[in-house]
Amino acid sequence: MAKFNVGVVGTGYWGRKIVDELSNIQNVSIEAISDLNDENMKFCVERFKVKRTFKDFHELLAMPEIKAVIVATSNETHYQICKEALDAGKHVLVEKPMTLDSKKGWELVRLAEKKNLVLSVGHIFRFNNAIAEVKRLVKQRFLGKMFLMEFNWTNLEKPFTDRDVVFDLAPHMFDMMNFITDAWPVEISAVGASHRTNVLETAYIHAKFSDGLLADAMLSWVIPKKTRQLSLIGESRSMFVDAVGQEITVFESGYTYKLGVDRNNTIRDELLHFIDSVGNPLVETRNSGTVGVRTIELIEAAKKSIAEKASVDVSIK
Repeated sequence: MAKFNVGVVGTGYWGRKIVDELSNIQNVSIEAISDLNDENMKFCVERFKVKRTFKDFHELLAMPEIKAVIVATSNETHYQICKEALDAGKHVLVEKPMTLDSKKGWELVRLAEKKNLVLSVGHIFRFNNAIAEVKRLVKQRFLGKMFLMEFNWTNLEKPFTDRDVVFDLAPHMFDMMNFITDAWPVEISAVGASHRTNVLETAYIHAKFSDGLLADAMLSWVIPKKTRQLSLIGESRSMFVDAVGQEITVFESGYTYKLGVDRNNTIRDELLHFIDSVGNPLVETRNSGTVGVRTIELIEAAKKSIAEKASVDVSIK
């Protein structure tokens, strides 16, 4: 099997995790990395199988041997780096959020289609075995008619001035809503607050679906306990999901029991799916650019709702 030659732009906290996983995948060659921070690149060179380093990502994109690029930089840089990578003929996996503007997101989707390139977005919970099992059970109507989903995504973060909790955490919520139900909300309403800085640090988002399903999400950076939890309420049963621990608890007729889940390495499985998508045009990209940009549209709607104190129609026209 031919080597899969890849470059990574951005080797901070998350980028290092990606480089680590890539270095342990057979037939993957990390041809180069790029970062503005010399220490980040030095760490990767010393610890992983990295061949070349560049401060300027354009030099990485100019390498003809690189087939695909993974972008793990700060949110505001995603659009420009992805655009230039696609223009250079590289397949792209970009961390969420794909862009900070849905119009620019659609531009990237169209560019990838025009050049026949894979554009994937790091919606990692699509590769979480517990969430995949929830999707399977919902499709089989294990809960009966499901009428409520509730997400609780909280942790204590340092104060930020360059990004807010909605753009940072809501991509997970909206993506999982779609992944589990195979549908998108038709109406969004939200409230939010800034506590320590001038950016949103807590948000409550309410989503309505065309079939009557309701989905609520609590997102916060000021609650000390880290939670990544999902509840699904149906007419026959209910489920509580620890998304990070990949545990599912079922509530049925006054009894509770756990379902067996084979915990998996979500980062590795997402990377393997990207490699498969690039190598086989018959593979349907699970975390496509279209999915990525649709979540951005919902984020924009949530922020609009907070600003205007009104619900927002997000039905697909």
